[in-house]
Amino acid sequence: MAGGAREVLTLQLGHFAGFVGAHWWNQQDAALGQATDSKEPLGELCPDVLYRTGRTLHGQETYTPRLILMDLKGSLSSLKEEGGLYRDKQLDAAIAWEC
Repeated sequence: MAGGAREVLTLQLGHFAGFVGAHWWNQQDAALGQATDSKEPLGELCPDVLYRTGRTLHGQETYTPRLILMDLKGSLSSLKEEGGLYRDKQLDAAIAWEC
């Protein structure tokens, strides 16, 4: 890509887009793992285009998909309202015992 990589925002709209998108993101995760494990240049695969990089509170590097997902009410009941990616588990345990 001439001029550097740019971000891509993925839209998944509708019930079947969630099923297809789940398989597609699983494939992207597998490809990302292969690319980061190898010492070869990434070539066409640039994780910064589809993923936002970050670090957890423990210093681990993370990749979060640049994704907007919309579905019918009730279809996303298996997803948590909040993710635990950047939460400190020790802080949660301490707060649970405060009265």
